[in-house]
Amino acid sequence: MKLFYSPASPYARKVLVCAHELGLADEIETVPTSPFTDEEYRATNPLGKVPALASDEMGTIYDSTVICEYLDQLSTGAKVFPANDRPRIDALCLHALAQGMTDAALNLRQNTMRGESEGASPLPEDWYVERQYSAIAAGMDEAEAKLEDFKGDVNIGTIALACFLGYWNFRFADHVWQDDYPGLATWLAEFNARPSMIATQPS
Repeated sequence: MKLFYSPASPYARKVLVCAHELGLADEIETVPTSPFTDEEYRATNPLGKVPALASDEMGTIYDSTVICEYLDQLSTGAKVFPANDRPRIDALCLHALAQGMTDAALNLRQNTMRGESEGASPLPEDWYVERQYSAIAAGMDEAEAKLEDFKGDVNIGTIALACFLGYWNFRFADHVWQDDYPGLATWLAEFNARPSMIATQPS
């Protein structure tokens, strides 16, 4: 299998962390891809986004969550998508929360890139920018409040949350959040010690 990815993408990292946790990392060849400059990549993923997974069995699969579920189905051992109803819904809801925060962070990043390309920085009072920050703040409030419900779990939800927080630290290091969310900070430090997280640190 080939994974088209960007080393800094939190979505791609989520897939790679899942692959490590499922024992499938050695079966995946990573192909660095620049979706913003390589228009030929649209032949692989018409949306022009990373990641995408090329599989002999399934053809090309895109969207990080779909790829993660496919890898989960391939695994004959560990699973990152719980099978039982309540644990599965809880994991998927946490994943949705983390994914929404990741989307907001990517929107902020791309807004900054757009401003830089146009020779001007986006205004902090811009309603669009504020909406993204508000989504992230509310999402982190929710994650901190529900920490006891998922602490100790390794599933699609906790993986997505750790990848979001890693991306936030990587791209928005000046936005220090650890003092406001001490529980999440401690949880992330422990989760980051997992071999899957160490092997997939963004660059």
